Amino acid sequence: MMLLAGAAMFLQLGFLLHLTITKTFSTELVMVFLINLFVPAIFLYRLWLDRKPQYRRHLTLSAHGVRYRTRFMQPEHEFDWEEVDAVRVELFKVVFVLKNEEVHEISLERIQNDEMLQQVKEQVKMMVRQKDLQLH
Repeated sequence: MMLLAGAAMFLQLGFLLHLTITKTFSTELVMVFLINLFVPAIFLYRLWLDRKPQYRRHLTLSAHGVRYRTRFMQPEHEFDWEEVDAVRVELFKVVFVLKNEEVHEISLERIQNDEMLQQVKEQVKMMVRQKDLQLH
């Protein structure tokens, strides 16, 4: 599939170059070709993300601590449960307040499935109870 998407993009770029060189193009035609390039580009981008999961947004709860990335290709944040003073679970975010008064807000707005959102919140609450931390 990736080879096919790459070939389609290459073919369209070649055809666009040919139209540009021969001066037989119109602005509308160029726009159509650029829009058509957008779809395979998104497909290739999603394939790339599947192969490079370390760049995705995530929230990982483990027995030792919390790791998360709030934005694409941003640095990952990590802290241990021993550092956490309190946790606040809100409608679309989880807030971790550390003992050094540092605050880590993790947005859950990107989760579009309500059932999955509830599951994430329940897992956070369960882990907070296991670690005997304040839950607000």
